[in-house]
Amino acid sequence: MYEERMQRAPAKFRVMYIDYSFVNKQMNEALKFYRGIHPSKELTFQPLEKIIPHAIEWLHEKSFVTAFVFCPAELRSEIEHLNATILEYDKGEIKFSILASEFYSMDLGEHLESFAHFFDEFMVIADDPIYRDPIRAVLPAKITEKTVGAYTHKYLANAKLLRLGNDETSFAGTELAYVRWQDIFYPIGFALGLSRYEL
Repeated sequence: MYEERMQRAPAKFRVMYIDYSFVNKQMNEALKFYRGIHPSKELTFQPLEKIIPHAIEWLHEKSFVTAFVFCPAELRSEIEHLNATILEYDKGEIKFSILASEFYSMDLGEHLESFAHFFDEFMVIADDPIYRDPIRAVLPAKITEKTVGAYTHKYLANAKLLRLGNDETSFAGTELAYVRWQDIFYPIGFALGLSRYEL
């Protein structure tokens, strides 16, 4: 992976950390929700590889992305086929690495901090208090301010989150509330075949 990274040398090195259990749970929740508002549509469970390109689009990203997928050992068989796979999409490609263990949530945080120096921008698809410290540790110390007209927007640079909404997220009340984000239901809805106005 790192050899490839050096050969390609894109303008920015982007990494995506994925909590597969979180994505799975949200897929099931989204199915219940969207079936309730679209009873005439046949909506079926979509695999991770169908969701991730939409996730990148909803986070307004592009180019080459390295994706580390963390999951409990008992779920590894569901996504093993993605390990070392390169998935092409309209604006670039994603290279998957699957990491399974009993303490996958802790492993995700440790991996994020240990390898942060290889990457310029971070995307995290997760929502759990265990991720607060590791995500905050790899982001700039200061909150950035950007003024557009009379409005000043504060945000933590170099990261984007795909998480639960403001009323449910585990990151509420922390500085991670300043990280740019999208609700995970949107890319899942797109993966289900719904249009923007149906979400």
